[in-house]
Amino acid sequence: MYISDKRTANTLAVFVLVIGPWLGVSMQAWGWLLDMVMLLAILCVGRNAGAQALRYGTVFLASGYALALIYSNGLSSIEYFSFVPWAGLVTLWGLKTKREQKVIVFWSLVAAVILAVLPSASMLWQEVPQESVQTFVQATLEQYRQTGMMDSLVSQGLTESQLETLFSQIATTILTITPGLIGISALAKWGIVYYFMMRYWPFEGLTYRPFTEWRLPWYAVWGMNFALASYLIGDQIQWLALKNIGLNLMIVYAVVALVLGSSLFINFLRLPWLSGFFRFIIIFASVFYAQLTALVLVIVGLLDLVLDFRHRRLQKKE
Repeated sequence: MYISDKRTANTLAVFVLVIGPWLGVSMQAWGWLLDMVMLLAILCVGRNAGAQALRYGTVFLASGYALALIYSNGLSSIEYFSFVPWAGLVTLWGLKTKREQKVIVFWSLVAAVILAVLPSASMLWQEVPQESVQTFVQATLEQYRQTGMMDSLVSQGLTESQLETLFSQIATTILTITPGLIGISALAKWGIVYYFMMRYWPFEGLTYRPFTEWRLPWYAVWGMNFALASYLIGDQIQWLALKNIGLNLMIVYAVVALVLGSSLFINFLRLPWLSGFFRFIIIFASVFYAQLTALVLVIVGLLDLVLDFRHRRLQKKE
C-alpha cells in the first residue's frame, strides 16, 4: 500500500496530529519541521474528510494538544507549545465555505501570524530587558577577543566602548523586532505547506495558481494602514505597545508586499512585447541596485492590492 492511498495518508495524518504535540513538548524540540508536518497533516485530514473537514480537524488537533498537556508538566510546559498548526483550521473553514483562494490565503496567513506571535506578545508592550542586551553584548565581545577580531578592529581606530555601544544597539533592535520575525517564520511555514498542497495535491474545486498570479484581497492593505498609523501614533504619544505593534506589523507586511511585488515583476518580465535585451537590462539593474529594487517591489506590491495591475491580463487569460 502506497502513501498516496487515501486511507493510509489519512491515518498517518491523524497519528501526526494526535502524537505530534506530545513529541514536541516531551523532547522540547518543537520547531519548523513539526509545525510544517502538523500543518500538512491537518490539511490532509481536511482534504479527505469532505464536508466534515473542519470538525474532524478541530477534534484531532485539540486531542493532540490535550494529550501533550496531560502527559507533560501541565500548564508549565505550555511555553514549549507552538500554535501555528491551528491556522490550518482557518484554511479548512475557507474551503468549507467555498471562499476565493486569495481570501483563504489571506485569513490563513493572518491566523498563522497571530498564533505564532501570541506566546511572545508580552515583548510588544515591555521595554527591552537590559539583562538580555548585556548578555548578548558581553558574549559577542568575548567571542571577538578570542578570535582576535577585537585587536584588528582596535588597530583600525575603533575602541571597545564604541563596539559595545554598537552591539547594544544591534541587540536592542533584534529583540524589538523579534515578534515580527516570528510572524514572518509563521508565514513561511504555512506558505510552504499550502504551496505544496496546491502544487502536488490540490483541494477539490481549487486550481493551482502560478507565482505570477499570486494576489491577496484588496482589503489586505488596511493591515498596512493600521501598522503605519499605530507606529506613528505610538511614537507621537510615547505609547510603547502601540509603537511596537505597528513596527512589527510593518515588518511582516513588508515581506508579504515584497513577495507580491516580485510576482508582479516576473509577470512584467514575461510580457510578450518585451525584448530579451530589455529584460536583461532590467534584471541587471535590479540586481545591481538590490536595495532600491526591494523598496520599489514592496511599494508596488502594496499598490497592487488596490489597483490590481494584472486584472485585465488575467481576466483575458481566464
